[in-house]
Amino acid sequence: MKSKGAESGSGFAALGISTMLVESLARMGVTDPTPVQRAAIPTASTGKDVAVVAATGTGKTLGYLLPVAMKLLADPPLRVRGRPVDPRRRLRALVLCPTRELAQQVAREAALLFRGSVLRTAAVYGKSPLAPQREAVSIGVDLLVGTPGRVKELCELDVISLAFVQQCVLDEADRMLDMGFLPQAKEILSRAPESRQLLFYTATMPRPVEKVVEEMLRDPARVDLVGRDRAKVAGTPEPRSDLGQHIYDIDDESKTALTVALIKDGNRKGVMVFCRTRRRAGWVASALRRHAIKTVLIHGDRSQRQRTEALAAFTTGHADVVVATDVASRGLHVPAARCVINYDVPLLPEEYVHRVGRAGHGGGSAEAFTLRCPADVERWLHVERTQRVKLMPKKPPAYAAYMRMRDGAVPDREVEMSTGGPRSAGSRTAGPRIAGPRAPTARPAGAHPAGRPAGARPSTIRAATTRATGARSGGVRIAGRTDRPTRRVDRPLTIGGSTDPNAPVPAGRSLAAMIRNAPAALKRKEKRVQKGDKPKNQAHKRGKQRKAPIAKGQKPGGGVKKVT
Repeated sequence: MKSKGAESGSGFAALGISTMLVESLARMGVTDPTPVQRAAIPTASTGKDVAVVAATGTGKTLGYLLPVAMKLLADPPLRVRGRPVDPRRRLRALVLCPTRELAQQVAREAALLFRGSVLRTAAVYGKSPLAPQREAVSIGVDLLVGTPGRVKELCELDVISLAFVQQCVLDEADRMLDMGFLPQAKEILSRAPESRQLLFYTATMPRPVEKVVEEMLRDPARVDLVGRDRAKVAGTPEPRSDLGQHIYDIDDESKTALTVALIKDGNRKGVMVFCRTRRRAGWVASALRRHAIKTVLIHGDRSQRQRTEALAAFTTGHADVVVATDVASRGLHVPAARCVINYDVPLLPEEYVHRVGRAGHGGGSAEAFTLRCPADVERWLHVERTQRVKLMPKKPPAYAAYMRMRDGAVPDREVEMSTGGPRSAGSRTAGPRIAGPRAPTARPAGAHPAGRPAGARPSTIRAATTRATGARSGGVRIAGRTDRPTRRVDRPLTIGGSTDPNAPVPAGRSLAAMIRNAPAALKRKEKRVQKGDKPKNQAHKRGKQRKAPIAKGQKPGGGVKKVT
């Protein structure tokens, strides 16, 4: 239940917020300031540089938009004969964000806050057409929200000028000041006057970034609701107790199967799956779709339209799962997110806090699962040391039903066909194939492919199979061997019109046999050409014939002209 002061808006009024902004906040459904807003707004309103560290979902966006709006309203844009001045002079506030989605979100919230006033805002970001953003900025805005690359591009095109900017905000400052964005951020800030106010807001502040903050800010006021100063701010919430965090020790080949089991068997919706790379994110998304899970994908190689549509589908409930890289872990407010699965332990320990913070960002209970393979042990120890996270591994739920047969000891059908050897009863059969790093194919729960005993090592099976068949090199493929390429099939391979796995294999019909016989086929072709026999297929010569040079006095396409 909201307090009486919250209902009347006296909470924000006590912080010095104007009546018009309080009414805008009421229309947005915000009636009572959060602890970070109570601590940061009065300090930022004095004009001093501010560095704020607060957990995700605590209202940091309004924590800097409100003091910025108050300063802009106190100094409204100049007008000459009822018309605004040059758009370059009108731009007086800048917000830099690390991701496009965060820039769009901040601009939307600023537009709601500015409704009913003379203030205008716009968002600019890369991987999108430049012309519409250029036109929106050229009309004139008071607050510009954007990513560093596009803001720098507009400055170089002389579309905007930062010479009259009075306030600069770095949202997710730890990401903005790392080695990726630091040069661009410094160049952009160098275009603004030295007297401008700097506001840094973030959820994590690593030591290297903290040193950069100390160099860039002038005698900053610090508000730390995460570290040692959190007790100084009245009403600061304790660390989230409604977020259940779990960790499972599992090999990398079984991560996809366990992810499917957590989502499908757990009947979970509103799930965000975070992967380390864009390629792995694509693999996992394909795997979930093959199991009839409505999944969307977000990463840096996707166009802005694809990313916007994917996020909208997830927000509205048309998609149950979003698979993403860390571009979706920063600052996004997605109330639909109820569960986070860390498919890979993040490379930077701070990203763990941002990832799990997406779950339950709109309030209520949430849960987060981390899948730790042997290669992730060192990274997880770094997370535990720096982020004060201590989790005990738990036994994962049953996921054997979603394991792919090729992840066990299964003879390779293609290699057997090339050798003409017998195929095992455990050879690959029809069934849903999952794209991904050794993603699983459905098989009965608890069944071991090719009669593999529980706990048996692939090396042991390889030795036993080699002794049984008498093959030395290529008769049988064991899981884990990468000395031969394999071909993925979605249905039984038809041989001579039959799908019988024990049917005889015609010689030369397999891919391996064709590759093996290729040198002999080339020699026979060369002999035919030497004897004068024309090959049946002349397609290989198309486009390679060159026209004879034009002689002196000869017209192109015509005969030879006699010169008299």
